[in-house]
Amino acid sequence: MLIETKNLAHVYMPGTPFQVEALQGVSLEIERGEFVGIIGETGSGKSTFVQHLNGLLKPTSGEVLFDGHNIWTKANNMRKHRSRIALLFQFPEHQLFEETVFKDIAFGPRNLGLGGEELEKRVRYGLELMGLDFKLYKDRSPFNLSGGEKRRVAMAGILAMEPEVIILDEPTAGMDPSGRRQLLEQIKRLHSEQNLTVILVTHNMEDVSRLAGRLFVFSGGRLVLEGTPVDVFKSAETIKEIGLELPPLTELLQELKKSGKDISTDLFSVEDVGREILQLYREG
Repeated sequence: MLIETKNLAHVYMPGTPFQVEALQGVSLEIERGEFVGIIGETGSGKSTFVQHLNGLLKPTSGEVLFDGHNIWTKANNMRKHRSRIALLFQFPEHQLFEETVFKDIAFGPRNLGLGGEELEKRVRYGLELMGLDFKLYKDRSPFNLSGGEKRRVAMAGILAMEPEVIILDEPTAGMDPSGRRQLLEQIKRLHSEQNLTVILVTHNMEDVSRLAGRLFVFSGGRLVLEGTPVDVFKSAETIKEIGLELPPLTELLQELKKSGKDISTDLFSVEDVGREILQLYREG
């Protein structure tokens, strides 16, 4: 098992009047090469959870294991661990700070001790994975790029470190529909072509239902549901009780099913749903 948490708990400001139990006994497993989604209402604990996976937060109790080893043992090299599990926060373009795109993307690999040809190779690798031409972008100022380009450069900086896992916390927040679609398609392609383990934290039920193979649903600091998108969204009442909405297409299919129509409810793309409804229409 690549990632495992055992009874993970985290308390902010313990012993004060402002104490908050952000995570309570979370145990889950993520296999190498999976694409998983983490969903939950604001304040559910999902962002706190993923910050434990690469060691940004230390558990109040419980364990975080990577490749079977507790990441908080003295024997673990935390810098190396964080290069293996990369975390991209919301609005990552705000983390750009160097004078050129090359220097910004090179920052992480350089901190790993890389230089010369290997450093340039890593920068080129990150840019090309994000669909950006190395020669065209390397000497440009990141502050003169469009919003979508800035976000892709920030992603390139993560990928240049050649992580085994990428954690994306609301990666499309604030993006226009076209930019959002392009970024998600690139993430999907990276997962399939590079065998990356991807953990997507999002409020967007439509996106996560199309992309993720498994979902973890958080509420009140607890893991309340897990399974395939089909299995999770069958628990419609639970999903709505914790303040989330079903993907619009799923809700449409479930309503048609309730009305007596012989229709599949485990479809998540517009194309598949359109074909299913057209077939239903043809059959009268």
